[in-house]
Amino acid sequence: MNIQVISDEKKPLLKRREIIVRLGYEDKTPSRLEIRKELAKKRGVKEDLLLVTRIKPWYGTPAASVEVVVYDDEAALKEVEPDYMIKRHLSEERKEGKEEKKSEEKKEEKKEVEEETKKEASDKETGAKEVKDEGSRANDSTDKA
Repeated sequence: MNIQVISDEKKPLLKRREIIVRLGYEDKTPSRLEIRKELAKKRGVKEDLLLVTRIKPWYGTPAASVEVVVYDDEAALKEVEPDYMIKRHLSEERKEGKEEKKSEEKKEEKKEVEEETKKEASDKETGAKEVKDEGSRANDSTDKA
C-alpha cells in the first residue's frame, strides 16, 4: 500500500487533525480497518484515535483519496464523532462480541413477547368463555319468567 499525504490540517477546537491522503494499492480497494491499521503505523498514532471518514476510489486506477481524522484523546473522539462512525471502526472480533450480546438480548425479548402473547390469548379465551356463560345465564332467566 502506497500512502502519500496530500493535506494535513490541525483543528484545535475539535482536538483533531484532518488528513487527506492518496492511497495506491494492488488489488481491490482496502477496507477501512486495513487503511486504519496502515495509517496508524505510518503516522505513529494509536489506532483507536484514528477514523477513516471517506474512501473515494479513482475510476480505472488502483488508487483512492482517503479522508482521515486523528483525535488527540479518546474523550474528544467520543464527544465529536457519532456512534455509528465509531462502530464502523471496531475490529471484527469486537463487533462479533457485541453482536452475540445483542442476539442473546433479542432472544430474551422474543421469549418475553411470546409469553405475553400466550397470556393475552389465554385471557381472551377465558373472557370469551365467561361471555358465553353469561349469555346462557341470561337465556335461562328469560325462560323462567
